Amino acid sequence: MKQLLMIALFVCPSVQHAYTQETKQHKTRFVTGISVPELIHAGVTYRLASWSQLGFNAGLGPTWGGVWPTLSLEHRLYVGNRHPRLGQKTWFCRQGGTYFTAALPPEQFAFDLSLGKDLVFKNARNGISIDAGVGYLQRENADVSEFLPVLRFEFYFSL
Repeated sequence: MKQLLMIALFVCPSVQHAYTQETKQHKTRFVTGISVPELIHAGVTYRLASWSQLGFNAGLGPTWGGVWPTLSLEHRLYVGNRHPRLGQKTWFCRQGGTYFTAALPPEQFAFDLSLGKDLVFKNARNGISIDAGVGYLQRENADVSEFLPVLRFEFYFSL
């Protein structure tokens, strides 16, 4: 009887610990996607807290006779209710900046603000992130600014 009690005391916490490891979100995620203004891109994000995430990515886009390289930084502010399986929020407000390395001043930078959601796959470490919003691009003529639609589809995964 003592042996059965000892086995039960050891196995129950081990099973619970294994289940929590399956649903635990990693702080670092790798992303790849397509979007405006980052174009076809890949990068890495780091979750600072359940409500804040920083990211960096590099992208390439086809142009007439070449490619258009970009570098982007982003911050996501997560809001709303927590996902029941993850314990983390999935709705976000994204603020980002993109540097077009091949462009001439003042068209080198674009800034964007968007709203989106992380859609979690069955394996909680993987999913799709979708967001839409508005972007700002300063044109060659200093008197002309342009507001552009922003749309982003990203696949994310953790190792």
